[in-house]
Amino acid sequence: MGVKLQDIIARNKIEILKLVGKVIAVDAPNIIMGLFNFARKNPDGSPAGLILDRTQRPISHLYGLLYRINFYYSKHIFPIFCFDGLDSELKKIKTKDRLNDFRFTQKLYNSAYQSGDRQLVRQIAMSKEYLWPNIIKESKQLLGALGVPFLNSPASAESQCAQLVKDRIAHFSNSQDFDSLLFGCTRVIQNLSKSLRRKVQGKWRYEKVTPYSINLKENLNRLEINQFHLVDMAILIGNDYFPGIKNIGPKHALKFIKSHRNLEAVIKHENKGYDFSSLTHEIMMKVRKIFLLPDVLTQYENIMWNMPSEQQVNTLLCEEHFLNRERVQKNLLKFNTSFEKCRAFFQSNNNNSIVVQKTVDQLY
Repeated sequence: MGVKLQDIIARNKIEILKLVGKVIAVDAPNIIMGLFNFARKNPDGSPAGLILDRTQRPISHLYGLLYRINFYYSKHIFPIFCFDGLDSELKKIKTKDRLNDFRFTQKLYNSAYQSGDRQLVRQIAMSKEYLWPNIIKESKQLLGALGVPFLNSPASAESQCAQLVKDRIAHFSNSQDFDSLLFGCTRVIQNLSKSLRRKVQGKWRYEKVTPYSINLKENLNRLEINQFHLVDMAILIGNDYFPGIKNIGPKHALKFIKSHRNLEAVIKHENKGYDFSSLTHEIMMKVRKIFLLPDVLTQYENIMWNMPSEQQVNTLLCEEHFLNRERVQKNLLKFNTSFEKCRAFFQSNNNNSIVVQKTVDQLY
């Protein structure tokens, strides 16, 4: 879902060349979902559905990741992928429950595949209990095989990306949502892709996009609020942990917070026009804590970029998913070349950035 701040947050167009030599923290679930939804079309323009392998499992996220990371390296960008951990109790679906459902469904899938029941295999592979957890699992496997570092956040991926930026391990967080700002991420990149287009949500068409950067400090100063105020606004608007107050959008939320300075005062002075009954003091405190004091990793001992393991890549893509070996090898060769050039660039320029000194310089 993400908080709807696009109407009040200023974004600046950014040339990809401005990102040369940067380390970017990637909100993995957010980006992978975009890659997964980048589905194909038939020659007549009608939707062709998901790209499946012979095991009836989607593969667009795997090719998408391979292309996306090669794109990063080709622009001399080092990515760090961050994945979600446990969901907050305020979310409707708990990670623990999803994990148990996935493990159970995975056994059913393996049994159906071994029996040769193609229809049942596809039904299980496309079920909500199996589809997304398996995509995340395979994405991590591919990242590991490609030598790309990733972190499993104790909580949300976006909070971990924000922490990497705040700790000066990464220069930017790459996410399509605005939640990174609520977690205090100072600089965010959106629409960063080679194709410069994305699928329109709920429709079978694509639109052109322009890469944008968001500077949190500049926006807070322009709006004349602080980080605490921004989080209170997000509670009024609605976010992943609270649905918001009906009929209060970004502009009204900004007006109320600037006038009353906090949620408690907004509720006190605006209760005649809005129903605040669902916004209890307990919920306010919990949501504030999630954004202002997030549960994140602060020690980074294994952030390393390595050459891909050809054997591991072939095992995952060619043996488990039966992808065309020649095509995989061709793309892997391009990937290796891009990585070598990216690594050489960082080695020769590592004195220009504190971030690089803290990460890449130590690796070599």
